[in-house]
Amino acid sequence: MKKPIKYFNFLFFIISLYLLVSLQSYTHFSTSLFSILPQNDTKKMIEGFQQTQSSHTLLVATKGLDNKALEKIKKIEEELDALDFVAIKKSHLNRDLIRHQKEYKLLIQEVNLTKLSTLEVPLELKKLYDEMTSSFFPVIIDKIDPFQVLNPPNPIEIKTKNGHLTLGNYGYLSYFTLGSQNLNEHQKMYRDIYKVMKDKKEIQFFSPLFYYVENSQAIRADVQTIIYISFAILLVLYFIILKDILLLIHTLITLATSTILAMVILTQMYEEVSIFVFIFGISISTVAIDYMFHHYLHGYYHEKKKLNTEVFFGFLTTFCAFFILSFTSFMLIKQIAFFTMVTLSISYLHFSFLYPKIGFKEFTLNKMKDKKENTFFCKLSPRIFLLFSLILIFLSSLWIEFDFNLKNLDYDNKRLKKTEHFFKSHDTLHQNVPFVVKAKSIDTLIQHSKTIKQKVPTAHLPLSGQMSQVSYAKNKEIFTHHQSLRERLLIESRQLGFKEAYFDKAYDVQKPLIMYTAQVIRNYGIEVVKIDDYYITFGTISKKDYTQVLQYDFIHSLSIKEHFEVLMQEYVQNIGVLGFLVIMMILVIFFIISGKNFIYAMVFLVFPISMMGVYAFFSSINILHLFMLFIILAISIDYAIYMSRDNNERTKKAIHFSLISTFAGFGVLVFSQINALFSLGIIAIIGIGAISILLVCMKDKYVS
Repeated sequence: MKKPIKYFNFLFFIISLYLLVSLQSYTHFSTSLFSILPQNDTKKMIEGFQQTQSSHTLLVATKGLDNKALEKIKKIEEELDALDFVAIKKSHLNRDLIRHQKEYKLLIQEVNLTKLSTLEVPLELKKLYDEMTSSFFPVIIDKIDPFQVLNPPNPIEIKTKNGHLTLGNYGYLSYFTLGSQNLNEHQKMYRDIYKVMKDKKEIQFFSPLFYYVENSQAIRADVQTIIYISFAILLVLYFIILKDILLLIHTLITLATSTILAMVILTQMYEEVSIFVFIFGISISTVAIDYMFHHYLHGYYHEKKKLNTEVFFGFLTTFCAFFILSFTSFMLIKQIAFFTMVTLSISYLHFSFLYPKIGFKEFTLNKMKDKKENTFFCKLSPRIFLLFSLILIFLSSLWIEFDFNLKNLDYDNKRLKKTEHFFKSHDTLHQNVPFVVKAKSIDTLIQHSKTIKQKVPTAHLPLSGQMSQVSYAKNKEIFTHHQSLRERLLIESRQLGFKEAYFDKAYDVQKPLIMYTAQVIRNYGIEVVKIDDYYITFGTISKKDYTQVLQYDFIHSLSIKEHFEVLMQEYVQNIGVLGFLVIMMILVIFFIISGKNFIYAMVFLVFPISMMGVYAFFSSINILHLFMLFIILAISIDYAIYMSRDNNERTKKAIHFSLISTFAGFGVLVFSQINALFSLGIIAIIGIGAISILLVCMKDKYVS
């Protein structure tokens, strides 16, 4: 049996690789920030907005307003319009919409009741007649509302020169709609646009979709670099430390198997998994190798021994810590926790039960003897470390600040942000804030839009220009009550000399109520999205009026920062509670195991926390800082368990090797340009550094 079992590790790896490919688990990993958010209504609304034409727009501006600049922008329009997924938007007006709004304007627009009640038909009609007969230029009269008793909607201010749109005083502006629908199409569109624009001087261009493409590329490149660096460093370290090629190969195979199976299982649980989870999973494998070091250095792979209880309790502590943290509502941490539990479990089973069956050479490094190492300085008592840590924790409470902005965890695309700010700063239209109107039906959605338009006339809400049951009934009742207006207009107009049927459509409200469908609204060029059992539409408003509309319960913000700042506060509180449970669990386990060395365990908890408090003096703390802190605490207590049970030189060597491995795995994350990974890496380095200080400078045990 011993000979075939040597190949079991490779068999497990092949099976896991087959599952990865057959289930295409690798396609579930996403670089999008939204993949770490729970699937709630706000996320759906923001994703719905990202699919609308408003976010699929390309803006291009040339510097200058002379003829040369005009020729340049027209040439660019021709080149871009010829590309796939790119089409010039020459008009912002929908002819079908204009025709419909004109036909039903009496039942759509707000009525000026003051003007209507004081209207003198003969006098106003005489003014119109005199103006038509005496004016040198043709006079245009609204045959539906000749006396202008309707309050017209505020027109959008569009600046033009020489018949072309302009971007403030900067230059000419062109709009394009982008038809790409997925990442591959976005990337092709992006490459084609940059190919056209690469040699164009004094041209500014921007699209919100560029964030999706560039951030995805940057994150993937960053992740690949981190993986390569981490793998290279760990490979060198393992080769130097182990010096057993067969054990090295088996170890790498085990770590790969555990990571792949964790990917397969997690992607079966979630349709979309953040790529940050994968990176963390690779890093956490450096913690799993700790189980191998302790078995290998203590001779478990060379001779038959009973279960290594220290490693078992260490694994149990870490597993329970991640199990508790998996109950968080923050999707990224939940996915990381599940991924880690699977990875650690598979690694532990391999290193603890499979490897002793396979058998490897005995570990002999520098003819090491099982005796305590000599030190050249006096180690400090755990009491001193405990007191020092508690003082630092108290002081850090005076300066610690939390960062609840979720966007700060994403890749910081400074170049695109600068270009976006350019367009917003040159045109007030681009400075408006988008928002969502939400309702159970299209009719209610229209009425909500009208309510906001009446409250803030400067708000841009395309759907407010449609007819709702309320506006239909209200306006029909008003004009029916003033039926004499239409009758007197027809009589007086014929007497003055107007053509017989000139005012036949004036103030005629005998039209049927139209019940719009979502498709009809979309045909008018107005964005309406159905999410679950409700409909949403979008509008924009100036920043100064933004807070007014948010007072309505049917209005929702599209700002990730605004919505998720509140949510992140809940996440931080949630992770804080779960973290407290982790600490309590750690203390209980250590108390059961060590008893009299309880203060020793306390130092391994509070000292890393105090070091994070020092870091908080220089930087605000986000949720991933807290998460990583609790992971470090779970790891550090493993070492406390090892040291309290058996602190001979082999144990210390195993811990040192494990620390070096963990440092190499997590330490490289500080080189990431993505703040989410950097946050994990910096706390890992601080925590591992704190543990190293304790191992070197603190007495091995404290006996009360």
